[in-house]
Amino acid sequence: GHVDGRKPALDKDIDQDGHAKWEVKDAQIMAWILGSVESNFILNLRPFNTAAEMWNHLKKLYSHTNTARRFLLEHELANLQQGSLSYVQSVYETTKRDQFLMKLRYEFESTKSNLMNRESVPSLDTCLNDLFREEQQLLTQNIMEQQKSTSVPMAYAAQGKPKGRDMITVQCFYCKGFGHYASNCSKKIL
Repeated sequence: GHVDGRKPALDKDIDQDGHAKWEVKDAQIMAWILGSVESNFILNLRPFNTAAEMWNHLKKLYSHTNTARRFLLEHELANLQQGSLSYVQSVYETTKRDQFLMKLRYEFESTKSNLMNRESVPSLDTCLNDLFREEQQLLTQNIMEQQKSTSVPMAYAAQGKPKGRDMITVQCFYCKGFGHYASNCSKKIL
């Protein structure tokens, strides 16, 4: 209501609180308008005291239906080029690359940082190529670490104390009993 004039200022003498609230709201809308226009237009809006006055001024300037101007703008937009791609294609490719990089898992953070900090941010294909190489390196590291961790116990087992003979199968030459040698035979000592 402030912008189109449907909510005019309340009379200050009749309703001071209502008028103060209206002024605050109007100031917020004026700030929004000033923040929305290009900086070279702001000076043109200084003489206006309300959001409705600012809006009406802008409406007078820009609401003309100028078919020739509209056609020219649409023609320029259609012919915008960036390199070999149209501007729209370029923006789409850039957005697709950025969305892809934003969704990468944490282990690819350093590669993403390297890609984004280059002089010119590479294409999605280049990013994919670098990330595939990084993924292969991470997989190789994981395999090597797994092999290292599984080979360590085996090395200790191989280097452990040599296993002695099973004493159950050892037979004493003196008493012909099992489980000991003749040198340790209890019958021989007696």
